[in-house]
Amino acid sequence: MAQSTLAGVESGVIEWRVHLARRRPLHAAAAVLCVIAGAGAAYLMWHHPLASAGAGFLVLSAAAEFLFPITYRMGSDGVWCRNFLSLRHLSWADVRRCYRDVHGIKLSPLGRRSRLEAYRGIYLWLGDDEKVVVDTLRGHLRQKDQS
Repeated sequence: MAQSTLAGVESGVIEWRVHLARRRPLHAAAAVLCVIAGAGAAYLMWHHPLASAGAGFLVLSAAAEFLFPITYRMGSDGVWCRNFLSLRHLSWADVRRCYRDVHGIKLSPLGRRSRLEAYRGIYLWLGDDEKVVVDTLRGHLRQKDQS
């Protein structure tokens, strides 16, 4: 389970932060080594520091969800997810499916299973405050169903 911090429960808007790498420091070290190796390989191939920086940035962006903290905000307007250079939003009206697995909850705008599932919606990593997040999510989904 990921470590998290929760804030703002009393207003119906909650915000929490999950940092996946904090719980797995060896995996984080391996991810950083992959970023360095990608940048090094690009430098060896093209002998240019800009190519090296670009390759390192691309590998870092691919591992950003793991390496950097993810901040979630859930309110009446939907769910917001902020990580590294990424900011995503999914309004409650756009949520068609919601399902849970061992580590979190997937909110999907797709009506049925699809190969696009991995690229659509927002995955909510659950941390130490799992019960509060799940209860708040249920409340928002009930309000969505009633309207």
